[in-house]
Amino acid sequence: MKKKLLSLGNNFLKHELVTGSIYIFAGSIIANLFNFFFSIFMSRNLSVEGFGILASTFSLISLMGIPAGSIIPTIVNFAGSHFAKDDYGSVKALFFKIIKPLLLVSVLVFFSFFFFAGYIGDFFKIADRSIVVIIGISVALAYIVIVSTGLLQAKLAFRYISFLSLTGSILKFAIGAGLVFLGFGVRGAIWAVFIAGIIPSILGFIYLRSVFISKINKASKINFKSIISYGFPSSLAVLGMTSLISTDILLVKHFFDPRQAGVYAGLSLVGKVIFFFTGSIGGVMFPLIVKKHAKNENYNNIFKMAIAVVLIPSVFISTFYFLYPDFSINFFIKNEIYRSASGLLGLFGVFITIYSLISLFVYYFLSIKKTNVYIPVLLAALSQLLLITFYHSSLFIVVITSLLVSLILLATLVIYYIKTYGEHKGINNVAGILNI
Repeated sequence: MKKKLLSLGNNFLKHELVTGSIYIFAGSIIANLFNFFFSIFMSRNLSVEGFGILASTFSLISLMGIPAGSIIPTIVNFAGSHFAKDDYGSVKALFFKIIKPLLLVSVLVFFSFFFFAGYIGDFFKIADRSIVVIIGISVALAYIVIVSTGLLQAKLAFRYISFLSLTGSILKFAIGAGLVFLGFGVRGAIWAVFIAGIIPSILGFIYLRSVFISKINKASKINFKSIISYGFPSSLAVLGMTSLISTDILLVKHFFDPRQAGVYAGLSLVGKVIFFFTGSIGGVMFPLIVKKHAKNENYNNIFKMAIAVVLIPSVFISTFYFLYPDFSINFFIKNEIYRSASGLLGLFGVFITIYSLISLFVYYFLSIKKTNVYIPVLLAALSQLLLITFYHSSLFIVVITSLLVSLILLATLVIYYIKTYGEHKGINNVAGILNI
């Protein structure tokens, strides 16, 4: 029995999902620690109203950068198949196919923010128009950086991804704290985000030099139609996913007073601790399944293991939030004002737990080219947006709306999974999961 347990433990630790997740998780833990230092520093050194502006700014950057981030599944799916065959020439051809239109989009995004800064600022109640312009620069950069991010994931360079993540978060904290101390306020914090994104992106392209020195031959031609046929629906799926955890903050910033918006931003910060712990699992799972799918190997057990690894910490943290909400908020944000939302923390934790599972299902379907998953995801995101727009009498209503919409979406994805693959028994036991 002891030998069997040791064997199971050894197989578990050697599993690609686990080793890759350990690298990403370790890097993410330290990186997220600095991200928390950044957020906590800002929550304590900016006014509640100022922190609300910063949180809505991050959500706006996230929301406007969705089209850029949504390209990652496409890059990983196509590049991952070529990396699995050591076909670097095709990866290079894919890079040039994608980067050209992205450069054009990047320029258009910047000028859109520059010329419409006034309108954007008025909607989100951001009086300083320079902040809107900085957001535009950050989003424009994201459309270029995202290519290297996707290629690194496709190459399964998990250790280097962790290094870049850590580098960026340390730079963001150091530069942001320094600029705020110098009196630049919210503007300084946002500049820190932009500056901290440049250096890791340069390092990422340097790491991929083996791709760029490869020759593109006739066999390396990439069918642009196949990229579009996969990329468009997968981008819509990621668009909906990001919207589910960004739209609420933006709408609260728009419909509620600055103080309540700041309190909700604090609630969201603490609630999303769950996703900080589990978000790396999906990022590792996706390229692993792409690789196995390309080689016609078994990949279903990787997905089942990912669900188990995500559920354990998520349920634990959510339970803790229900039992000790005041302590949890005070632990991260030492400001009595934010404790007014402590009664919502447990529910918000459940929402993020459900969202973490949704994320796994969506990336699982995209990894095996089941792109129709975008339909229920987009419908859920649209439902959340409309419901909060018309029903926002309190922060409780906002949280409940997000929770119920995400729960219905998760149920839909589970039914789709069962119907498609006939998995009526759910997650198998650990021994079965490890026998790949």
